[in-house]
Amino acid sequence: IALTEDLQKYQAATEQDARPGASAAVGTEQRSAAAKIIGRTCEVFYEDGTTKKWYNAIIKSVRKDSRGIDRCTVELIGFQNTREYRFSEVRLVKPPHPAQCGPGTKCQAIFEEDGLWYDCVVKEQTEKGYRVLFTDYGNDEEVNFDQVRLGQSKQAEKKANVKEYVTPAGYRIPENLKIDPADSQKQKALKRRKIREIKAEQRKKMMDQDHLKVQNNWQKFMATQASTRSKSGFLTGKPKESIFKSPETLDGKVGVTNSGSKMTNFA
Repeated sequence: IALTEDLQKYQAATEQDARPGASAAVGTEQRSAAAKIIGRTCEVFYEDGTTKKWYNAIIKSVRKDSRGIDRCTVELIGFQNTREYRFSEVRLVKPPHPAQCGPGTKCQAIFEEDGLWYDCVVKEQTEKGYRVLFTDYGNDEEVNFDQVRLGQSKQAEKKANVKEYVTPAGYRIPENLKIDPADSQKQKALKRRKIREIKAEQRKKMMDQDHLKVQNNWQKFMATQASTRSKSGFLTGKPKESIFKSPETLDGKVGVTNSGSKMTNFA
């Protein structure tokens, strides 16, 4: 995995510090490079039992081990699990330029409770990074400058990558939200909350579809009735005859239906 620019600077500083006669200025440069890395968002491959995938994490500390290998300790966002990795196993998240993330920009940001990317809109730039509004859930959060990215919609990503299972009631739930007995209480509570939100959203869509179906059926029914309805009326386009129209004959009377017609002759 190619190292990012900040990691390369840190490695260069530590290599200079290891040379004979290294000055105090080099040590200061190393500490400065380390300070730029600590607190940065990165991606690490985490493997624990059945869990094997890339997670977003925060770099907490850096060091050089007894063999001269650069290492860093990271904390998985949303899980508080810490683990040490070699620099070659860490991928720093490359942030977009601030000019690309002005207010109103649609992008994705990492949600601190589970460490996943979600669709959002930038509200404003802050000293820390950005204040964003997560469009799926309505959360207003502040995120670090390197916890936003420009790219495809989360919905498109879900359709492409996330497998789903269907509940007996017909709800489609992502498989990664299945509650595992090994999950912590916080993880279980977070998954249950997301499942409720997904069900509420899908339930609203189902109700809208049912309403639209009823509306379409009613319109079809009214159109059918209009076609079988007689000779006059609003839905047929044929005007009704007014009882106040001019009589058809000289003997007819205004205001009398069929005025001027002869009476029925009963033989």
